[in-house]
Amino acid sequence: MTIRTRPPRSVSDIKTHSGRAKNKHETYRNYFQVGALELERWRREREREAASNRIADIDSRIADIDKEKKMLLDDAAEAQGEHSVNPEPIEKKPSGMKIKY
Repeated sequence: MTIRTRPPRSVSDIKTHSGRAKNKHETYRNYFQVGALELERWRREREREAASNRIADIDSRIADIDKEKKMLLDDAAEAQGEHSVNPEPIEKKPSGMKIKY
């Protein structure tokens, strides 16, 4: 019998071309990344528009609240002015059941 001088082969000894190719010829990856970035930008623009619309709606509602508040305070001031000239006694109506704790 002969003695083996060569070590046994393993998976790492298999010769392939997998690590030799550089990214120089893979321009499709760059185009794919550009497309993905364009889609993300489009989504972010839609998100910004939605947020801007929401802020505009909130500002509009705040303005409506201020108008309504001013109108109610003006009405209350007018009613207060009328009562101070000829105050009418306010009758207290008995409330239903009173519970003490």
